[in-house]
Amino acid sequence: MASNSKSSTPMERYGYDVLLGSIAAFYVIMIPYTKVEESFNVQAMHDILYHRHHLDNYDHFEFPGVVPRTFIGALLASILASPFILAMNLLHLPKLYGLIAVRLALGCIILSTLRFFRLQVRDKFGKHVEAFFVILTAIQFHVLFYCTRPLPNILAFGVVNLAYGYWLKGNFFAALNCLVCALFAINSDYTVLIVLNVTSSYILSSIILNKILCIEVYS
Repeated sequence: MASNSKSSTPMERYGYDVLLGSIAAFYVIMIPYTKVEESFNVQAMHDILYHRHHLDNYDHFEFPGVVPRTFIGALLASILASPFILAMNLLHLPKLYGLIAVRLALGCIILSTLRFFRLQVRDKFGKHVEAFFVILTAIQFHVLFYCTRPLPNILAFGVVNLAYGYWLKGNFFAALNCLVCALFAINSDYTVLIVLNVTSSYILSSIILNKILCIEVYS
């Protein structure tokens, strides 16, 4: 007998993704420009896509900034957007279209990690909770608006989605690896998140252990 995943229609498998992706794309088209906090990653993606291997032309070698920053997020979004940028260059389109392309590429990356997290929510709590999760994500503004904006917190947000997905899946080692990656490779602000997760896990495990011991003592 075919499994439910194989017998389901494409709309059943990807309908939620199309909904969330359409809303995020609408925000990009309506508000294509970025703000000053996004300038580092916007410039990084520009240099990767337009200067390529000519590292001497990269803006960050001349203006490195006060705090060292990573190119990892910008590189991933640039790789995904590079075929579209190539086509735009051949068509001599303005660079604004390139900005839209990299923002959409970043949105695809973040929403794919959100999909992984959502699927683990469905497997753990059922389809009704999954539907509520999607509705809550769709009607609130911030997640789908900011998922396409190249901020350091958004780049780390994708890794944290993976971490929580692995946590729900029961793969705690992979979850911890994702959190450590978000901490050291992207944004050190996630130290607080790691401390809270470790502390809550310790408290929860202590409570469960105490209950087990009490049951064994009184049984």
